[in-house]
Amino acid sequence: MAKRTKLWVVGALLLVVGGSVIASNMGFKFVPNMNTSGFTYTISIPLNHNYTNAASVLSDMSASGCNPTRITKVLPSAGGKGTVNWVPAGGIPGGNFTVNTGTTGFDGFKVVSTGSCTTWVVVGSHNPAFSYNFSTPNVSYLVSIPYHTTATNAQDLLTQIGPSATRVTRILPSAGGKGTVNWVPAGGIPGGNFTVNIGEAYLVAIAGATSWVPAHY
Repeated sequence: MAKRTKLWVVGALLLVVGGSVIASNMGFKFVPNMNTSGFTYTISIPLNHNYTNAASVLSDMSASGCNPTRITKVLPSAGGKGTVNWVPAGGIPGGNFTVNTGTTGFDGFKVVSTGSCTTWVVVGSHNPAFSYNFSTPNVSYLVSIPYHTTATNAQDLLTQIGPSATRVTRILPSAGGKGTVNWVPAGGIPGGNFTVNIGEAYLVAIAGATSWVPAHY
């Protein structure tokens, strides 16, 4: 099926620098293209948003006509394998995790729905001053990438984050979300320098504590 991801820029704060008008912040409406039932998709949510917790994200999806069955937060951990899950009916103690804002968090999430979900609209804005703080070395973070990132591929992300980033991984939409594509700074993984897609989150492996203020247009 052809990809039908939609992104609208709904507002911008403009600055004049050297005679050029640049966007210092942008608001967005984004429609994820989750078109296969039962598949796991990664989702980037803008740093500023109206969500409070996992249940509020699933409630918003349901209100749009989708049928979400699970949302997962990937905890910073070796291999990025630690997770917290929440389902619409609850039933997972402690699973209704907080969805942080652009002053405290930059987490991406994994979402599963029954049936195609192409009507959910994610609304929010970027915080250009926020620094992504990778405070724990030798773990992987599932990172929410700005919708207006200047990175076009995996190598761009590694270059922007800096030498502490040792690998970036795309979790492929698939049953269970177990398929991946990996890229390391020196390459060496044929086909691994994947395209950065708007609205997707990516696993970033960090060797040493570092911070990153994402470049954006």
